Amino acid sequence: MTDLAAPGSAFHADANRALARRGKDLLVAKDLPDLVAALEPLEAYFIVKELGVGDALPILKHATDEQLQTLIDLDCWRDDRPDLLELDAWLSSFAAESYTAAAAAFVRLDPELQVWLLAETLDIYEAHDESAPETPDDVPRMTTPDAFFVLLPRPEVVLDLEPFALVTALYAADAEEAYRLLTAARWELMSTLEEIAYGFRGGRLEDLGFPPKDEALRLFAPPPKVALPRRAPATPTRVPAVYMQPLLEGSLLTRALAALSDPTLLTSIESDVVYLINAAILAYGESPRDVTHVTLIAARVRDTVSLGLELAIGAELGIANPADPGAVTAASSLLATCPLRQLFQTGHAAVTALQHEARALASDPVVAQWLQAPTADTDDYSQDRRDRELLTALTRERPLYGGFDPVQPSRRKAFASRAELAAAEARLDAIANRVA
Repeated sequence: MTDLAAPGSAFHADANRALARRGKDLLVAKDLPDLVAALEPLEAYFIVKELGVGDALPILKHATDEQLQTLIDLDCWRDDRPDLLELDAWLSSFAAESYTAAAAAFVRLDPELQVWLLAETLDIYEAHDESAPETPDDVPRMTTPDAFFVLLPRPEVVLDLEPFALVTALYAADAEEAYRLLTAARWELMSTLEEIAYGFRGGRLEDLGFPPKDEALRLFAPPPKVALPRRAPATPTRVPAVYMQPLLEGSLLTRALAALSDPTLLTSIESDVVYLINAAILAYGESPRDVTHVTLIAARVRDTVSLGLELAIGAELGIANPADPGAVTAASSLLATCPLRQLFQTGHAAVTALQHEARALASDPVVAQWLQAPTADTDDYSQDRRDRELLTALTRERPLYGGFDPVQPSRRKAFASRAELAAAEARLDAIANRVA
């Protein structure tokens, strides 16, 4: 269901601009370099992710250093270590054009990451070093153009990138710098390189609005007892298309955003939406690398904030029906004064109360046995199947609404309204009466 505001609203205009900046539209644009340069780093990242690195090469060729750095920071790390396979995929897309292009992309990495990549892919010996092993004729071996090093590919590392071709291109671009990199790769401790690179990356991610994990997890803390004042973000951020698309689907948050007439205030709140989704991605244990999951998290944020808005205007103004015209006015006024994180926490706290009921029910031995009963088959659309999905989803660490879709019983979403909470609670009572 689409619930976008009237075409003349400021939010409608922002949504159109966001959705127009999709990758396929950029690829056919005549002014591609200018359009790419105008993208915020997070926008550029998700455009590349939607297209795939190979198809996005025309965009990557015109990307700014900050845009490329964001791509590496978000896509080429797994937990606290660089991800060699993702770095390989990124560099290989440039190598498909030429290794000169791959070398130019390589030197835009953090210096520590350049050294780390060479050390991970090559065994490096000084040419006069007698410890350099003899190798059969069929084993690749390279002496660098300056004759200082003998290089052997590490046999356990299988990449699309040809490391010897990359080294040759690095020497062609700057022989002195290539020598320095190989010397560092031979002697630097890998753990030290990773630690330094990880520290720089963490600072840049915070600048993008991705908080440290412990701060992100505060989304699931109880809301403050005293309402906090809303503060404008330090740096306004446009909403990427993958975040904007879920916002266009029916919700109280959507209608409240569309009712805002002050463009400066709307820009500030949209920036808060970006930071909230960024934090939620981390708090739910997901990664920005999976665009499908990112879209699901954005929808959870939309629904949980909508629930928080509904609860808040109900408590403060006695507005019980979110479909009432006055609900939208009240919700948009609340967005202007209340931090989005507090609204998210308010919505999540209401679901947590339902989670406690579900866990108490699931702890009953009879219900526990019923809950663990195997599903007959994938075509099971019975009430039992749906109720098991509901109880399972509610008892998770991060409770969700399951079993609400008769056609797709396993589908899960965040609770978006008091009506959904009431429906789930009634079903828990029905399970208790039928099973326990």
